[in-house]
Amino acid sequence: MSIIYPYFYLFSLMSRLKYNNMSSNFTVKRICDYCKNVFDAKTTKTKYCSHICNSRDYKLKQKTKKIEVSNTETKLKVTNSVIDINSKDFLTVNEASILLNMSSKTVYRLIEQKELNAFNFSIRKTLIRRKDIDSYFERNLINIDYVNPNRENEINSDNSYTINEAIEKFNISSGALYNIIKKHNIQKKKYGKFTLVKKEDLNKIFE
Repeated sequence: MSIIYPYFYLFSLMSRLKYNNMSSNFTVKRICDYCKNVFDAKTTKTKYCSHICNSRDYKLKQKTKKIEVSNTETKLKVTNSVIDINSKDFLTVNEASILLNMSSKTVYRLIEQKELNAFNFSIRKTLIRRKDIDSYFERNLINIDYVNPNRENEINSDNSYTINEAIEKFNISSGALYNIIKKHNIQKKKYGKFTLVKKEDLNKIFE
């Protein structure tokens, strides 16, 4: 028994060493979660090809998380701002621009063109009644049906504005322009990388 035991122990030790050596040579193909390159991994759960990619992916996820939190906070502030504005009977030009989804410059232009009533209490203080804003919406919603919904085929680069051209010509923000297009059921058409809207459709609204 004293002679067999050492041989048995030696055989067991050699088997384990052989197994460990085979395990250390075992690799699997994986795709790095960060750089998307294929690499040789020692386990099926390895996510990154290097510590650098691991660190960079962690930083990217933290940055993305912060951006999402910031966007959520911004949306909440805007929502609360709109709720606060809706409760007021008199609005400043900036508040009216938020409610109308257009720039302050466009609101001033509407006031100058007598499209929107306003009261000048001082040089730096112009107030607009909430009911006058509601009246502006109602007047502009009356003429919604003048556009033929089947006119998309008539839209071409010669008789239309691109979105950027319309923004520049009418001095309006992109958000306000798309709001008007949607509100008046104006047809638009993709033309390559541009979006076209017929000139006469927009001219009828702004002129």
